[in-house]
Amino acid sequence: MTPRATSLYCGVLALSALISVTPAIADDRFKAPGDLIQDTGIGLSIGAVLYPDMRFPLESGPAYANSHVYAPGGFRGNGGSQCDSVNYSYPWRDNFCELRRSDLPVCASGGHQGQDIRPATCQTDMHWAVAVEDGVIAHVGRFALTLQTPSGTLYRYVHMNMDDLAVAPLDKVSKGDRLGKVSNSWISELPIHLHFDVKETVQIGDEMRSVFVPPYSSLVTSYRQLTD
Repeated sequence: MTPRATSLYCGVLALSALISVTPAIADDRFKAPGDLIQDTGIGLSIGAVLYPDMRFPLESGPAYANSHVYAPGGFRGNGGSQCDSVNYSYPWRDNFCELRRSDLPVCASGGHQGQDIRPATCQTDMHWAVAVEDGVIAHVGRFALTLQTPSGTLYRYVHMNMDDLAVAPLDKVSKGDRLGKVSNSWISELPIHLHFDVKETVQIGDEMRSVFVPPYSSLVTSYRQLTD
């Protein structure tokens, strides 16, 4: 890592220490945090559950966390169909820091700032995304919706059907409220999935920085609460 990346990584670790964390529970449905597909990047093996009370961002299961890029039907997936059964099966796999972009300094070589989640079936505009915490809809853009909590955490939902949302900017929402349906908005060639990421403000030296934090372990915990 560069010195800046190392500093940001330490900031994420500091966040883990400040928040009441719960260790992830072993379960063969889920690969370990930071265990990316081989040769797709260097993951962050941070097992701390930063948001133990977070609701899972899809209304119902099953759901499958995995890469939409390096799997069948993805543009680096060596062909195949996005609806291939391998994309809709366990185990889950982390893809925070998966090689996508170069300007994500917390990752060793750039990467992906969130987690791709496929809904139960390969069907667009059918599966609801919901609020993971109480908060307000802080932003609705061309391809993403951002939920801000009273503590300042920013949860972003990408690739919903942005023309048919259940909420509008500045709406107050409660945990579990419907937000919109999973789609493949922004780029029509993308497989149907929800990109979910979390941004938190942490102190790096004397400076406060807003950084993406790894959501995988929190998603595992919230999914187990939903389905077990």
